[in-house]
Amino acid sequence: MSLLLVLVFCTQITFAQAITSQALGIQKKMPKCPVIAHRGTIYWAPELTEAAFRWARNSAADYLELDVHRTKDGQLVVMHDKTLKRTTNVATLFPGRENDQIGTFTMEEILSLDAGILFNEKNPNQARPTFVGQGVLAFEDVFRIAEGKRIKRNPDGSRVYHRTADGGYRFEYEDDPADNGHRPGVIIETKIPETYPGLEEQMYQALTDFGWNPLEKKARTLSKSFYKKGKVNVGNTSGKILVQTFSREGMLRFKEVFTEDTPTSFLIKSPDPSKPGAEKSFDEIVDFTVKSGAQYIGTNVSVEDGEVTNKLFLEKIRAAGLKINIYSFNTVEEMEAYYGNQKGRKATPWLDGMITNRTDLTTHFYKNHNNRSIAPSQDPVMILNELGY
Repeated sequence: MSLLLVLVFCTQITFAQAITSQALGIQKKMPKCPVIAHRGTIYWAPELTEAAFRWARNSAADYLELDVHRTKDGQLVVMHDKTLKRTTNVATLFPGRENDQIGTFTMEEILSLDAGILFNEKNPNQARPTFVGQGVLAFEDVFRIAEGKRIKRNPDGSRVYHRTADGGYRFEYEDDPADNGHRPGVIIETKIPETYPGLEEQMYQALTDFGWNPLEKKARTLSKSFYKKGKVNVGNTSGKILVQTFSREGMLRFKEVFTEDTPTSFLIKSPDPSKPGAEKSFDEIVDFTVKSGAQYIGTNVSVEDGEVTNKLFLEKIRAAGLKINIYSFNTVEEMEAYYGNQKGRKATPWLDGMITNRTDLTTHFYKNHNNRSIAPSQDPVMILNELGY
């Protein structure tokens, strides 16, 4: 027996019984081979903006993936980085504060920012004049877009919202005339949750208020079909939400607040398999993930010369009964490497879900491999045109 087979066999003994039957049941809440739109898209439109998420929805993504922070005045906003400088004009509007963390800005200040100008400057081939004015999104925005709506705007293009008596915000939405009927779920990633005490409880309550919390009675009627009448229907199922984080403390908070009845994923960059102690690191990561109550591990694309380089890590994850989402795909060549085609054998993918910057490519890839029952994305440029960009 080869050393690799011995390692895999030993891993199965160590971890296979650790994941519970409950966790296995929770995995069934999510579709097989989900297409997860990373920040909506970072390729075709400014990331984490209304344009990016409307495009991803109409491109037949199963999930819209977002990152969440909290403002100085306690509002949830959608942004990836700790600061606003990489994707917005914060340096122009608030000179000297561009390196300040998001939690030092009020919601009013953040809503004044432009998240489209820098995208156009950095991506001339994808630039569009209509991206100018794309703003930073409130947490609620992504869920309403997933429902087929868009942000309601004034004649000058500014968004419509009202301040509430308790200092909060009430945002307005309208039916999206370009909505094509897809209803994706939403994957929420918490960023530096240790910086935001009570973030998980706030998210839980927000999801309940939005009608998006499958654990609460206020949730909309849930379907059992991930696809319906040729459209994505994940957003209407009990698997409509998955929460994830790189933070170990955050994972334990998920277990406490969302319980083990909600799909959760521990995000981790794969340890370099060539370094001493890599296998021990693999085992420790898998062990923590199982103990945290998660059902998924999300790890990075690791491809060299067309071959996946972290196969042992993935085998150990599999042996524990966990599922694997890989971030972030940009090319078909990367997808092919992780799909694991082997000569003379049926395809054996090294992953379950693709967290992709190119929903257009990934939906076609899965359709071509008979992993998807609905038609793949239409032409990505045509979708942007139909959305009015």
